[in-house]
Amino acid sequence: MVWKCNGTVINAGKAWADSEGWQHPANWATAWSDEDKTKWKVTWTDDPVKKSFNETFYHGYEVDADGNETDKLIPRSLVDVEEKDADGNNYKDKDGNNLITLGLKSVWIAKKKVEANDLLSKTDWYVTRNQEKDTAIPSAITTERDAIRTACAGIETKITNTSDLDAFIALFDRKDNGDPSDMDCFS
Repeated sequence: MVWKCNGTVINAGKAWADSEGWQHPANWATAWSDEDKTKWKVTWTDDPVKKSFNETFYHGYEVDADGNETDKLIPRSLVDVEEKDADGNNYKDKDGNNLITLGLKSVWIAKKKVEANDLLSKTDWYVTRNQEKDTAIPSAITTERDAIRTACAGIETKITNTSDLDAFIALFDRKDNGDPSDMDCFS
């Protein structure tokens, strides 16, 4: 939020000169009436309202030729993208491999696998004990571990099968339907 005189920013509490050379006192903001401010073409300008967007699914808003944000969002890619220079050549890392930006599908499959592995890690000790001491894993634990793996596989399939960004975003709508392969089952 700023004060302006003919488009030039002026600061409250500081003296200033207008475009015609008139000197104005430091107390202008508190001493002047609204009529005085109008007479000297002093206006209050609010900061532009920053449009919000979901950074999970979008990079931001497109910008027009004048540098102004449009109402059109720039979607993140669902699929992995090989990065290319202006001539269409692949960017390479120090080892000569193509640089790839992971798409939403790859990112979210990896996240859900991490969540599933975290859940499995809580009962990993049963598996270790079974291997080291031949102690049976309780059936409830085996059932729980299988359910986690099945749910993760179901989530991975749903992510993989989405064909567009709207369908992908719909995966994240909260569902209380008891389906363990819904995106929110680990959350």
